[in-house]
Amino acid sequence: MQKFRIRLNFLFLLIIGILLLLLGLYFAKMLQTIYIDVLEDRLMKEARIISDDVLYGNLMEKPDALQQRMERFSREIGARITVTDRAGKVTSDTEHDPKTLPNHANRPEIRAALESGAGQSIRYSATLNYDMLYVAVPLKKEQNIEGIVRVSIKITRVQETVRNLWVSLVGVLVLTLVVFGFISTRITKSITQPIEEITHVARGITHKKFKNRIRTNAKGEIGQLAQAINFMALSLEQQMSAIQENEKRLESILNNMFSGMILVSDSRRIVMMNAAAEQLLGYEAKDSLGHIHTEIGKSSGLSQLIDRCLETGEKIREEIHVYYPEEHIIDANLGAYTNEEGEIKGIIVLLHDITAIRRLEKMRSEFVANVSHELKTPITSIKGFTETLLDGALEDPEISRSFLEIINEESDRLNRLITDILDLSKIEQKKMPLKVEEIDLSQLIKETIRIVREEARAKNIAIYLPAEKDITLEGDRDRMQQIVLNLVSNAIHYTPDNGEVTITLREPDEKSVEMVIADTGIGIPAEHLPRIFERFYRVDKARSRESGGTGLGLAIVKHLIESHHGMIHVESEEGRGTTFKIILPKYQTSRFPA
Repeated sequence: MQKFRIRLNFLFLLIIGILLLLLGLYFAKMLQTIYIDVLEDRLMKEARIISDDVLYGNLMEKPDALQQRMERFSREIGARITVTDRAGKVTSDTEHDPKTLPNHANRPEIRAALESGAGQSIRYSATLNYDMLYVAVPLKKEQNIEGIVRVSIKITRVQETVRNLWVSLVGVLVLTLVVFGFISTRITKSITQPIEEITHVARGITHKKFKNRIRTNAKGEIGQLAQAINFMALSLEQQMSAIQENEKRLESILNNMFSGMILVSDSRRIVMMNAAAEQLLGYEAKDSLGHIHTEIGKSSGLSQLIDRCLETGEKIREEIHVYYPEEHIIDANLGAYTNEEGEIKGIIVLLHDITAIRRLEKMRSEFVANVSHELKTPITSIKGFTETLLDGALEDPEISRSFLEIINEESDRLNRLITDILDLSKIEQKKMPLKVEEIDLSQLIKETIRIVREEARAKNIAIYLPAEKDITLEGDRDRMQQIVLNLVSNAIHYTPDNGEVTITLREPDEKSVEMVIADTGIGIPAEHLPRIFERFYRVDKARSRESGGTGLGLAIVKHLIESHHGMIHVESEEGRGTTFKIILPKYQTSRFPA
């Protein structure tokens, strides 16, 4: 815009300069003409005065007197005076000896004077070697022409005068040009400044600077244009604000969705991806946007669905397996979006991670199968021994008592199984509120060990209790006792005769308690460690059933520890024993299981 102002100012100055130059030339020429005309008129009058003086004094017949008289006149008027007879012979000249001068009959001014009574010309003088202005009048006496009086002046004087006029005129022109330049600068600034501001604001709008406004007092069309751009900027600012707010809402919604969302254009390039999709596919959006979907996805099934949806435009819903970065089962929903002409412009892909659902379905199926299997064994035993008794064994007291003892044991086992299932169900459904109280954990462990002491003595297993130290925490006494009882019972069951079970307590910090139960038993193979807290999962199934276990003890322990906002960790080496490490908070924030 600065260049435009310069160009406009230069254009104004050029026009004004040309006009002033033309006016200057015109006035200079006019002044030169007027000056020469005035000079000619003056010389003409002087020549007539000299002519009358010559005729009055009859000086044509007195050459010496004529020469003296002409020299006097020449000094007074500052001009060259030449007098010739009718034939053109020079009789007197104030600059040269008349005898040395040639005949002047052919001089233009003299011929004109003889013909019309007056003559003038501007020409180069061969005698004086410079331009001269000549004026000639005839010496008429009673209608007879006796000679010619010619008055001449150096044209250089005229040229000097015209030059002085030109100097004055140029000075006036320059001063006028400066004044007009200042005025044109002010005018161009008043014209271009609003345009510059309009351009600045318009460029700002293209760079999303919608808060800029045009501040000008310009009137007319420029003022209306400024108001229109200000209104446009305000409207764009409001629209962009609304768009940005909607974008933030959309971004917030998409990033807080648990389902993955991908937007693929009709050129098969990814244009949008939310955080859930990044987590499912293992790619960050910044590395994926703009790429073809087959370049970033490692699921050929998903890529095939995207291509099929783009080609057909139909809605698709299928389950796919993704193995990177982790194995997932995904419910993929694909739908095309179109423009006003019905052309497919891209597709929206929604990805729901149903891995947990399918895992739960599988666990439910396995749970039903395990429960059925666990219930079937005691029921089959009870039914078999009952039928045997009914078939006649009831008459034999020894057999009857033996069978009834077995039926009683199986009934107890069945009762324990059902009780454990009900307890586990209540814990998982958070229907067992904790009765939180302050517990002396060392005392609780001692009381719990008394229950299993006889069982440990039978196998000659030594149980080492924690050192005498007051370690207290908040918790449900019965549930805490159940945790210790289950873990110690398991340690005794899976530890050979003459083994050891060690229980230690410590406080790693002011807010937590750590309890460790270690044994020297048979240990757990490494491949089974991730699953030992699953319901009905047994490492040694035959031995577990023989010991009367239900397969739910560790699952109950884990849930009870989690209900106390704690954690359990197991380490084991086959043939060298198992160690359970439990970390519990000293203070419960809630009286209900988490």
